[in-house]
Amino acid sequence: MKNLKTLGLLVVVGAALMATIGAGSAAATPTALCKAPTTPGGLPICEGNHLYPANTTIHAHLEAETKLIIPTPNGVVECNKSTIDATTEQATFKPLGAIVNALTFGECFDAGEPVDVEAVLPGTLDIEIIDLPVWTHNGTLTLTGTQIRVLWTFTGDECVYDAGHTGVLTGGPMATIDWNGTLIGTGGNLGCLPGNATWNGAYTVTKPEPLWVSM
Repeated sequence: MKNLKTLGLLVVVGAALMATIGAGSAAATPTALCKAPTTPGGLPICEGNHLYPANTTIHAHLEAETKLIIPTPNGVVECNKSTIDATTEQATFKPLGAIVNALTFGECFDAGEPVDVEAVLPGTLDIEIIDLPVWTHNGTLTLTGTQIRVLWTFTGDECVYDAGHTGVLTGGPMATIDWNGTLIGTGGNLGCLPGNATWNGAYTVTKPEPLWVSM
């Protein structure tokens, strides 16, 4: 019985170790921004002068005739304008980090009434190449330290949200961003109903162009 217990313990420890190694390998995939969808050896590796350097500007705007939708416990906010502007910190890193210079919102309304949406803390943006279940030239986007304030000017209700996973950057001759994530409610005045919000919208990347996510 003692031997069986010892064997069982070793199996558990081995499984935990393998899980840790597996997780570490997935987290260790380097990410870069590339001018071409090169695939040497079948992998999305950015070669030579195709690699965008550090301090590359990433700029995107809400696609024409679309809206950024922000459903909240206080109401559904729709913005006709929004831009994202960030600068990469490295050429290749895991994940590839970028400083958010600006995250703007304009012409926002809830049932026809004006709403002020503002990124009071822009934070940083991490880009990680999507490598499961297959390799791609796309990447996930995650905001860190980004704080969004939503103010319903007609009622005075104000809610504050923290952003996290934000969506997916799809590479191409004209790359796109599918903005889709949860906003975690962290504060506000007495008129702010407790709970989280979401936001979703379609953006076109205008800089750099073309753009593919690579290793």
